Amino acid sequence: MPDGALRRYVVVGGEPELALLLHIFPEGVEELDGGYAVYAEEPPIGFDVVAVDDVADGWEDGWRAFHRGVRIGRLWVGPPWEEPPGDAIAVVIDPGRAFGTGAHATTRLCLELLQEGEPTSLLDVGCGSGVLSVAAAKLGFAPVNAADIDEVALETTRINADTNGVAVEVGAELRPSRLGLMNIALDVVEGMLPELPVERAITSGYLAHDEPHAEGWHRLERRVRDGWAADLLEFRS
Repeated sequence: MPDGALRRYVVVGGEPELALLLHIFPEGVEELDGGYAVYAEEPPIGFDVVAVDDVADGWEDGWRAFHRGVRIGRLWVGPPWEEPPGDAIAVVIDPGRAFGTGAHATTRLCLELLQEGEPTSLLDVGCGSGVLSVAAAKLGFAPVNAADIDEVALETTRINADTNGVAVEVGAELRPSRLGLMNIALDVVEGMLPELPVERAITSGYLAHDEPHAEGWHRLERRVRDGWAADLLEFRS
C-alpha cells in the first residue's frame, strides 16, 4: 500500500482502550463488536491492531453523511460542511480523517458543565482536537490555554482555533488558571490533579462506575450519559 494512503485500522479492547482512542481521535471512533476502528494513514501506536483494510473510493460521501453536528445547550459542534442553527454558538471542527457521529458522550458532558459556570481563565489539559478549548473561548472564557504532549494535537488545536476565530494559547506548559479541563483516561486524571494549577476542574473520559480521587479534591457535581461520567471538582487545601 502506498505511503500516505488512508486505511481502516481495527483494534481490540474494551472501555479503557476506547477512552484512549477518543483522546487520539476525538472526533470519533467506529465501535464494533469486540473492538473499534479508526481511519488514519498510520496505525494507532500502543494498540493491538487485528485488521487493516484499504478504504474504498467514495468513502468521503458516506463518512460525511455519518458525521453530523450535535447541539449541546447553547453550543453546536459540527463539521464545516454543515450549517449550524441560527440560534447556536457554532464550534466548527473539521474531523479530518476520523470517523464518528460527532461529539462523544464525555465531550458533551464537559461542554454541559462548562456552560453552567461563569467564564474565567481556563486550562485544557490533553486538548486533542481543541474542541473544548475552542468552545470555551466561544463562551467567553479567557485566557484559554490548551496543553498537550502530542505535537499533532497542538497543531490541530491551533488550526481549529484559527478556523473559529478565537484566541487559544497552545503549548505544553500547564499555566495557572481558575478552571481546568481534562477529558482523558481516569488514571491520567488522577495523576494530573495534584499537579494541576487550578481551583476547580471539569474531568471526564471514564465510566460512570469510576470516580477520580486525589488529595484535596472534592466533587461538586456529576453528570452521566451513555454509561460515561463527568465531574466538577474543587480543590480545598
